[in-house]
Amino acid sequence: MVKDSKNVGRATPAILRSQSSKTTERAVVMASNIENIPRELLVEILSRIAESSFTDIHNAKLSCKYFHEAAEDTHVYRHMSLDDFSLVPWNPLSEKQQAFLTKCKECQNPEIMYRQGVLDYFTGKRPESALSHLQRALNANHIGALYVTCIILLFSGDDELKADGVRLMAEMKKSKYVRRKLKEHREKLKNMLRLMWVENPALRHRPVCCTRQDNHRRKRGWVDIIDDEEDVHCEGCSADCEIRFLADSLPQW
Repeated sequence: MVKDSKNVGRATPAILRSQSSKTTERAVVMASNIENIPRELLVEILSRIAESSFTDIHNAKLSCKYFHEAAEDTHVYRHMSLDDFSLVPWNPLSEKQQAFLTKCKECQNPEIMYRQGVLDYFTGKRPESALSHLQRALNANHIGALYVTCIILLFSGDDELKADGVRLMAEMKKSKYVRRKLKEHREKLKNMLRLMWVENPALRHRPVCCTRQDNHRRKRGWVDIIDDEEDVHCEGCSADCEIRFLADSLPQW
């Protein structure tokens, strides 16, 4: 038994060395396989990860040098999720956080453009800047930016611009996909409004888009749920639903 125990003791280091060697070989093969992935494809994969989760793309960057280099591509930053970053941070940003957000802006990340547009408009400080930032987000097909642009048109106080807002809102809701996404963007906007001082005087005057007098908005009662618009019979009613939602989300002045 003692002899066998000694043999086992001698064999253990050899087994460990063998296992370590196999692990190293597998790591080399895996790294080689990753490096064989076309860079354009890897960047696209990483951009999808970045779009869904900042944490996941951060972990991916730490996994290997090849991932880290590919994740620094402009395309990845353009799709980077900002859900982990508050619209109005309560504490000063660190240098790394500030550098990250600056790079997102330099790479024309539509979400950061959208956020800046929302801040500029609803705080009432820079309305022209708001439209400029929202337009950049719109160029990247950001649905939230289109929604807020419609809201700005509806509250513009100009009849022609309000009509454009009604038309654009109706065009958005023709797509089932966009209607599904609208619920998400409404809630995001509502949460963003809670974090800022809403001071734009244009929002004090609630517009009315439907001026028909035939009571057509009533079928089984007044429509308050904007996610299910089967009882909304005209584009003006649909816009009024959005105005009602926004008005209910704003602080009481």
